Formats: sequence, structure tokens, C-alpha cells
Amino acid sequence: MKVILTQDIKSLGKRGDLKDVSEGYARNFLFPKKMAEVATTKALEKASNEKEIAANKLKEALNAAKEEAKKLEGIRVIIKTKTSKGKLFGSIGQKEIANKLKEKKVNISEEDIIIAEPIKTLGEKEVTLKIHPEVSVKIKLSVEEEKK
Repeated sequence: MKVILTQDIKSLGKRGDLKDVSEGYARNFLFPKKMAEVATTKALEKASNEKEIAANKLKEALNAAKEEAKKLEGIRVIIKTKTSKGKLFGSIGQKEIANKLKEKKVNISEEDIIIAEPIKTLGEKEVTLKIHPEVSVKIKLSVEEEKK
């Protein structure tokens, strides 16, 4: 029986996919849980339109992320912290970097800040910001000693 999935199903496929499943699986599992519908011509057209709209939204999101990356390229963040003989008390983490970026009107979550290795010394570091699954940008992080 041919069905169109109305939501993502891990073992079967993504929303809008046309799948061939057994009648029992469709009637007893997919239809009662509204996970699929019978593949009629009207349903196929509707699924095709929805896929097209979703593809356009993904393309727009990717373009917006690329524009954001261009704006962020070359940005420099300065974090001042207490030190002892050139070494930090603890390390600089994603939370501190996210807070400094928010001060610069850059709204990015802590999970999207990628630090290659723990930042435990003073100096210039490079940090990657993941703006979109396909777009990331490197920024400069300067760790300086806090003046007393």
C-alpha cells in the first residue's frame, strides 16, 4: 500500500515521503496515529507543495546564516580575567564568550560556540561559532589580565 508520511518516522522516512508499506502496518499503526495518509493524487500534490515550501525555507535560512557569518567575520571579543603568573584561575568557557557576544548584540547560544581546547592562558585564541549546520565562522578571542 502506498502512503504519504505526515511526520518524520525514524525507521521509515521523512515527512512528505511516498512509501510502500504493508496494509496491516498502515491500517493498524500509521493511520490511527495520523503518521501517514493514503497516497491519492490530491495528497501527492499537497505533499509536493509542502516539500517545495520547506526547501525554500531551508534555502532562505542558509542565505540568512551566510549573511550573518559575513557580519561576524573579523569580530574580536576581549575577556578580562584574574590571573596568577600568566595562568588563569580556571578556564574561559562558552558561557563567558556568549555573554561577551551578547554585549556586542550577537545572539548565539553556548552550544553553538566551539572551543578547540580549553582556554587556560592569556593571549589570542580562535573560536568557531556555528551559525547554521552548514555555516560557521571563526572569531578572535583575546584573553587579557584584569587590572587591579
